[in-house]
Amino acid sequence: MAASFPPGLVLIIGALLTAVTPGKAHKGWSLLAPLAALAMIWLFPENGRIVQHWLDYDLVIAQFNVPTKAFATIFALMAFGGALFAFNQDRRVELSGAMLYAGAAIGVTFAGDLITLFMFWELMAIGSTLVVWAGNTEAARKSGRRYVNAHLVGGAIMMAGIALHVQSTGSILLPKMVLGGDLVDPVRMIAEGGRAWLVPSLETPGSILMLIGILINAGAPALGSWLPDAYPEASPSGTVFLSAFTTKTSVYVLLVLFAGCNILVWVGCLMAVYGIVYAILENDMRRILAYSIINQVGFMVCAVGIGTGLSVNGATAHAFAHIIYKALLLMSAGSVLFMTGKRKCTDLGGLYKAMPITMWCGIIGALAISAVPLTSGFTTKSMITDAAAMTELWAPVTELNGQVVWDSLLHPSVAWFVLVAASAGVFLHAGIKFPWFVFLQKPAPKNDDRKLDPPSNMKWAMVLFAALCIALGVYPEPLYDILPFQRPDGGDLYHAFTYAHVINQLQLLLFAGLAFFVLLDRLKRTLTITLDADWIYRRMFPALWQWVFRPLLLALEPIHQGLIQGLPRMAAREFGAGGSVGKNARYQRWGVGTTVLLLTVVLLAFLVLNLFVNA
Repeated sequence: MAASFPPGLVLIIGALLTAVTPGKAHKGWSLLAPLAALAMIWLFPENGRIVQHWLDYDLVIAQFNVPTKAFATIFALMAFGGALFAFNQDRRVELSGAMLYAGAAIGVTFAGDLITLFMFWELMAIGSTLVVWAGNTEAARKSGRRYVNAHLVGGAIMMAGIALHVQSTGSILLPKMVLGGDLVDPVRMIAEGGRAWLVPSLETPGSILMLIGILINAGAPALGSWLPDAYPEASPSGTVFLSAFTTKTSVYVLLVLFAGCNILVWVGCLMAVYGIVYAILENDMRRILAYSIINQVGFMVCAVGIGTGLSVNGATAHAFAHIIYKALLLMSAGSVLFMTGKRKCTDLGGLYKAMPITMWCGIIGALAISAVPLTSGFTTKSMITDAAAMTELWAPVTELNGQVVWDSLLHPSVAWFVLVAASAGVFLHAGIKFPWFVFLQKPAPKNDDRKLDPPSNMKWAMVLFAALCIALGVYPEPLYDILPFQRPDGGDLYHAFTYAHVINQLQLLLFAGLAFFVLLDRLKRTLTITLDADWIYRRMFPALWQWVFRPLLLALEPIHQGLIQGLPRMAAREFGAGGSVGKNARYQRWGVGTTVLLLTVVLLAFLVLNLFVNA
């Protein structure tokens, strides 16, 4: 049974049942479906395959890729935890959208070909947009529209990349990328002793376009401003769902297709620093945590680019841990918003007596994201920094006049330094800033007898995820056992609790904490607005449309009317039966990929224009 039914489909069916079941019974499906999907994930045989013939292709609807079990497991757990947190809220659209979102994410992790992956990829965009719009505010509606436009653009770019890849290789199988004219499996090459410079680089236009499409979803700087724009506008529970799936599914696809692509080391380091800078500048607690997602995904993207067994394991483990502690932090922030209606740090503080459970769960999440020993962040993030430190394993070298020359774009020691510095920055913006300004910065009112901790389902969801943060920090072996690469002799995979690891991390956190309190006056936020790349399409392009392009189009209206009347006749003459295009031998040689690329360019032009005009 398990081998003939895709696990992600369980949640998609759960989404439909959640949408149509009358009364409050629909909430039960949102709890049962993730648990059923989790069971199906673990019952699915490792050599199992579900294949469906379609046109000239055999679509692999479900199979175990190397990182599948870890990612699919945490996606199912996250869907359950998010549904538990949202249980008291009457948001049918949000719950059904979230189940669709989670099911599509699991579908991506099980996909065995590029077409199946893309179909689930686009289903994720639909589900997540419903979650944003379920915030039921004007800001949620506008940010949701920008969100869906950004993802449609990314999807169109990815579709063009897939079409070109299939045209040039004739293969839709996953993972198969071009290296030196051959199709290779990046993760398998690493497992067999390959290094970063041996696995696929960006050799084809298709791979470049696919990478751009994936990085848009990953939240890469200049491409990912949709994330801090949309996530904070969702409901308190909606933001919890949104934090988990899109960016981590992107990490999964990068692992499967581009493990060892050195440019990702650059991108990851930039994301890690970019997220810190904006999170420190922010005043809105949920925007702080949204930028923190970009920072943490940067660690994972960098690990993918390093391209060794340890770094791939580190990216997988850190994605698993990050989903838990980031959800916990957003549950804490969402509880504060739900109970007080406030989200700006300047309006908060002094809640430590009124919301003790929320505060302590938030502190545990803050410790985990800061990689404090005995928390999940420590046992996973150290894999990535260790992989960066092992320079001889991932950076190719050549000898030139007796000097070592690094062929990689980024010297390994620079990558290691950026990641360590970013770790200190994480403690500043999420480890201390969030709990300090939200709960502790002001004294509690005298005789404070307010009881502001949220309803019991919200508290249980926070306690569950806080327990997981500590459990994976104290005993990480169950997580290590499902990572992509295992030792052939069955020995321990990784030792996080070494003297050097613990002392180095405690020193880093100590001085970062000291810097926070020394600079506290400068870190206090005011009612300011941070400008990100979304300013371009939210402000600049609409202004250009209003004051430049729209008047120009009005002036050209007569020409426009002539085109409208003449284009159909020209199209019928040139493209119709017996038209000149059909008789042209050059056009007859165009492949399907070229046709799809042209259609994609037209679609992209429409989407970009729509994004700019209606931002």
